[in-house]
Amino acid sequence: MKKFRSLFDLCMVREGTRNANTVKITAMSYLRPCNDKEQRMEDRLLQTSEYILLRGKRDGSWPGLLREVNIVPVRRQDGQAVIDLHDSLPEAYQKNAVFMMNVVTLHELRLAPGVRNLLTHEGDGDFRLLDKPVVLCDSMPCTKKGSVPILYGDFSKICIEDCGRDELWQECRSEDSGAARCAMTGYLNCTLEDRQAIWGMKLM
Repeated sequence: MKKFRSLFDLCMVREGTRNANTVKITAMSYLRPCNDKEQRMEDRLLQTSEYILLRGKRDGSWPGLLREVNIVPVRRQDGQAVIDLHDSLPEAYQKNAVFMMNVVTLHELRLAPGVRNLLTHEGDGDFRLLDKPVVLCDSMPCTKKGSVPILYGDFSKICIEDCGRDELWQECRSEDSGAARCAMTGYLNCTLEDRQAIWGMKLM
């Protein structure tokens, strides 16, 4: 199975232009002197962007993909809930479908009733659920009432447009730590092109 490192590996990614729906995302970090400061901030921006695209922005300017997908409401996370989520996805999207969750949710799922026969471990951290790949994503929420801890579907129906980024900004180094405060801002357009393509399990 191909290793997916982030949400961006699953989605359609292309260049875009900024408009009224563009999501502005800024990542900040304290970095000690290093040769790859630009690349390290690019990585940080990627992680921050993944989190915001999934969960939304606090100011409400972007609701987040977890609020855009169709929902399967469940009372508890068990084998039947997983089957219901799988069966909610139309057949047209099953071929390229994957499950997405964080590692904590995966561990809880392994202990849940009725899941043992649905989940297989193929080594090197590769898991399959109902014979579909499981993609582990730190930006997915943990299991709690009202959350959507698991997504399932064809993520190629999400289009992410890279609308560029600002120059790396850095503040003078702190004399105490020797680290410089750095910030990088990126601009993205994100569209779920077919709402039927991705479904989420929501705990009620």
